[in-house]
Amino acid sequence: MTVMRRLWNEFTAEATFTPYPGSAFEPSLVTKHIALVAEKGDSIVGTVYANTTSLHFGYVFGLYTRPDSRRQGIARALMRAIAAILHEEGRRYVVLSVDTPNEKARALYARLGFEDAARMLRADVDVLLGA
Repeated sequence: MTVMRRLWNEFTAEATFTPYPGSAFEPSLVTKHIALVAEKGDSIVGTVYANTTSLHFGYVFGLYTRPDSRRQGIARALMRAIAAILHEEGRRYVVLSVDTPNEKARALYARLGFEDAARMLRADVDVLLGA
């Protein structure tokens, strides 16, 4: 679990597309969700998680590949591994959110067949209260 925590912290430190910090690592990420790792030699170089509370889809989050292991098909392999598990469990869809400015991730998801199906919107609480 220590390696998973370290990778989660690397992921949240790098994901700076929002004006607020990422969530802290919680052991429940591993115990209550599907949690997969990608290995290269003796090192863990990537992770992905999926929430499976819905019977119809898995909600993927925390897809991360260490910078020195990118562009080697690791993220694609992790996403396909999640899809295989969800398929075995009878779920039909993989759902995820991606920050609009994260063009590299959006391009990866498009290559994997993801479609823009919904929008996540954000508002500053003070702006909303003043509206």
